[in-house]
Amino acid sequence: MHEARELASFRGDDDPSLVAAALACRVCLSGRIDWALEIGEFDGQVHCTCRECGDRRVVSLTSDQTLRLSLRRDHALEVA
Repeated sequence: MHEARELASFRGDDDPSLVAAALACRVCLSGRIDWALEIGEFDGQVHCTCRECGDRRVVSLTSDQTLRLSLRRDHALEVA
């Protein structure tokens, strides 16, 4: 049985706080996550791990979202 993939809910040109909120923990709602970007040929996915509760998930990304996160690799995402 395949696990359903979550789709990211931010646009490529959204404010950074909206990007961070879209990737916040779905279990405890913490914005303190570690993430690793995996880039495919046409799109990507981000592997998220919550620093508070340890929940892990993979979020599918469009090409615009992948580009957005690839430009932010060295910066933490912060929820305002």
